[in-house]
Amino acid sequence: MSTSDEDKKGYIAIGETVVSHIFDKEEISRESLILKLDQQAEQETNEDHLAEIAQGRSILERLKDPSPRCGDNAVDPGDSGQNASHSLSEGNSQPMDSKDERDEAPKG
Repeated sequence: MSTSDEDKKGYIAIGETVVSHIFDKEEISRESLILKLDQQAEQETNEDHLAEIAQGRSILERLKDPSPRCGDNAVDPGDSGQNASHSLSEGNSQPMDSKDERDEAPKG
């Protein structure tokens, strides 16, 4: 499926809004992005950029509000990820809690 040039401009406006959320340490959700795009549109004087903002808002409005599959999928601005524990060990694509042939004693 090809993305139209108009949609690409909308995605750029959405991306700019996401970056703005991150710098402002705000929670990112579909609704918060739409609200921020509305605020940007009120202050925008450039017609081309205003069209990009409108396209971005249109894209977000077309999306269904997804239900999180695994807990809350909103970005926590207080979590920098530096202290997060990972289930994968370094250099290994297997989760640390899974058994590996190297971990088992030879049978025989």
